[in-house]
Amino acid sequence: MRRVIVILCILLLLPLTSAVPDATVHITLERRLSNYDIGINGGVVSPNGVSVLIYGEDGYVHLLSTENADDESTDIVLENETTNNLNAASWHPGGKSALIVGDSGTVLRYNSTNYALGEAEGSFSISNKDINAIQFTPGSSVAYLGTDDGQIWKYYADTFTMLDNQASSRVTDIACMKNENICVASTLNDGLAVIDQADKITWLPQSTPGHTWVGVGCEDPTMNYCTGFASGKKVALINIDVLDSSKSTLGDIIILGQLEGDSIAENPAADSSTLIALAPLGIVRWTLYTEEAFLMFSNKNASDVDIFLSGDSYGMAWENSENTGFLVTSQGRIVSFAPATEDASSSMPTFVLVLIALCVPGVFIGLLYWNVPWLQRKYAKLVGRGKKSDNSSVKKEKKKNKKIKPLSEDKTKSQTSNRTTIIQNITIKDSVIAGDFQADINTEEKL
Repeated sequence: MRRVIVILCILLLLPLTSAVPDATVHITLERRLSNYDIGINGGVVSPNGVSVLIYGEDGYVHLLSTENADDESTDIVLENETTNNLNAASWHPGGKSALIVGDSGTVLRYNSTNYALGEAEGSFSISNKDINAIQFTPGSSVAYLGTDDGQIWKYYADTFTMLDNQASSRVTDIACMKNENICVASTLNDGLAVIDQADKITWLPQSTPGHTWVGVGCEDPTMNYCTGFASGKKVALINIDVLDSSKSTLGDIIILGQLEGDSIAENPAADSSTLIALAPLGIVRWTLYTEEAFLMFSNKNASDVDIFLSGDSYGMAWENSENTGFLVTSQGRIVSFAPATEDASSSMPTFVLVLIALCVPGVFIGLLYWNVPWLQRKYAKLVGRGKKSDNSSVKKEKKKNKKIKPLSEDKTKSQTSNRTTIIQNITIKDSVIAGDFQADINTEEKL
């Protein structure tokens, strides 16, 4: 019976330790960019933080306001220059232009002064490649590109040059340090690569095998670290040696537990943090400096807002301040998020919280006391019952001895007696026991 009660108590307490973390933001579905599925593949925030360039299937390009993405009047619709899918984009450090890349070697240049899109010069050399990643270095006009078959290219002055073709799987992302012209590329199956100022590429052997890298971020300008993000909700710090990139190393793998879904992408966030995209739809906020992750919202939270939103997928997201910003989904929904506030009417009274705080450890202490006789004896002695219990034991032992002696004598006599004598002996024996018992009572009363 005790075992059954112990198991039931453990089962009741399990949900307290395995529950999904609470959301830290409140989400609101603001509007849709279109009545059909656009197929948003991503987006990038301009260096001045004013606008967001989003891109997607069939050459879709659109400009949103970072602060007022919920207001359709602030949108700028750009003319399609291609029917190929667009997969990545990066702003030039000066903020006057951006490069947008896609399938079949598509490289478009966006001019922010006149909102014009056009084909970048020199892109014919990479025309047979599906390009999945691009990133400008912070202090030059050099950009690095990654292809679907694992090649890493360099763009500079309208010239494309292949730097490395060791990998065979897709280059999923490229990110550069904020204060150094050093970048990191992530691949699906070939690990992580560091690209230094001299275009030298070093593959980190610790990053393979067994890890599917979906993104990389270098958001903190005060640290010589980047962060790699892999499927399986894995996070790893990349220690960048700025003097000799070949000595860069990968830190321990961190698994973000208690989260539903899996990590599929990442975007920069405010305060040197990163937004980790989840599938099904959800977002986690990762901070490199503290190495902490917090759930912003889960797919269940999205379902509570709109059942169709929960069935949508991540496009891109950004923050204007901590826990405040916008999400653009793959189908073109624009969702705002802001810090969650507790509902005072739904919160539990203080005395209930105090009772819970007292009862939870009390259950464990009670179970421990119940199943350990040594603790029971110690408790009995502590409250002054130990001596009384010992006296009772001595008295019971005396009774037992007194009962056994006449019984054994009668048993010896009964071996030579008939049935009638046995009955008589039992009667005599009972009287002897009764006499002894009465004597014990009299002795106790005198004591």
